[in-house]
Amino acid sequence: MSGHRARAVETADVVVVGAGSAGCVVADRLSRDAGRKTLLLEAGHALPPRTAVTAMSRLPIAPGSERVRRVRERRGRDVVRGYGAGGSSAVNGGYFLRGHRDDYAAWPWPASRIDDAFDVLDGGAAGGGVMRVREVLDGELGPAGSAFETYWRTRVAAGPEGAWPVVGVNRVRSNSIRDGGVLRRWTAMDAFAPAVRGGSEVISLASAGGRVTGVHTAAGRIDAATVVLTAGTLGTAELVLPLLGGELSVYEHPESLVRFAARRPLRTQVLLPTVVHTADGLEIRCYSDDFASFIDGIPAGGVPIGVADMTHGTTGRIGIEGDEVVIDLGVPDAGGLERLSEGVDEVLEMLHSPAFDGLVEPGSVTVDPVVGLSSHAWGTLPLGATVAPDGSVHGVPGLHVADGSVLPAPLRSGPHASVMATAALIAEELVAGESV
Repeated sequence: MSGHRARAVETADVVVVGAGSAGCVVADRLSRDAGRKTLLLEAGHALPPRTAVTAMSRLPIAPGSERVRRVRERRGRDVVRGYGAGGSSAVNGGYFLRGHRDDYAAWPWPASRIDDAFDVLDGGAAGGGVMRVREVLDGELGPAGSAFETYWRTRVAAGPEGAWPVVGVNRVRSNSIRDGGVLRRWTAMDAFAPAVRGGSEVISLASAGGRVTGVHTAAGRIDAATVVLTAGTLGTAELVLPLLGGELSVYEHPESLVRFAARRPLRTQVLLPTVVHTADGLEIRCYSDDFASFIDGIPAGGVPIGVADMTHGTTGRIGIEGDEVVIDLGVPDAGGLERLSEGVDEVLEMLHSPAFDGLVEPGSVTVDPVVGLSSHAWGTLPLGATVAPDGSVHGVPGLHVADGSVLPAPLRSGPHASVMATAALIAEELVAGESV
């Protein structure tokens, strides 16, 4: 953060940093008041992604993709985040599950408000909402997904009847639509269409007298009474660390992969159509085909089944060393490795069961030797401990955060839907409390 007070190139009431899923939600809500000048800044493209980018049959995250940013991680793992209008909603697998209902006990809002925020986004049990959420269809499961559900439905609960996932089989709910015969992701930009200023990377926060007063960009300083960071957990950390000092704890969902060679083509348009949530907090993910079928430029590695530890994830650190922000997303502890190993054993049993006869090439099943990540970094600035319900950072007037950084507790599903609901709730608090 800088206290340099050279003349500002522009002034706004609110600057929102990052036009990803959370930023689109916040900017949309704040800009409804025509008397409030709200600027939504994005380092990447301002234009909505093309259908070729959002087609569910592809993940546009290969090296060189203009729609992702690769983050350097201390252990050398490939961490990919969305870049450009729509953020990760434009490049992810279209997974839009809520967490389990009791995952939100630590959130600072009553259950009725949390329900309402999700219902606006996903349409509740009926689906729809502004994010056009729908359950993956039987015909979109593909051979692997069909075999997966056949196997698990004889062993665990059949799944939810409404919008909330449960322990058991959960058909993925997806933010996707049919568009001219192409199944494509419905992005946060599609849903909210806020005005975005692209090519406007925020280099640092500006301050005066201990208060955040704006942002520094390559084009100069923009002054604002309120700055809302929605740059994603890792991007937001890079901006707040010079101000807060020390280190930030960060949490991730580790994932072990079991792979097999398919005896026949498995191709579908949905990468992750169905999952199982276990009583001990694992998410078993049935990917429908080899990642190489969805991502350009990577070698074939076999059809993966993922085992992710959702309730006991890794704990890492984000800090500053010299002039660099250093990110370490951590590794599972002994207990985590044991939980993942037990989940892997269940997957191995599944792949050798009659449900997968005709799909798995005999002798082809392998387990990746290194535990991977889900790219779900969260919780660096948790609600309650560090951030108030309106996203304000304790002790730092003028600064608010409304992205995955503020998630206060583990979620048993991926965080995309929850991040957007959190952003909506924080934006309402900002408006109601006249913080903007």
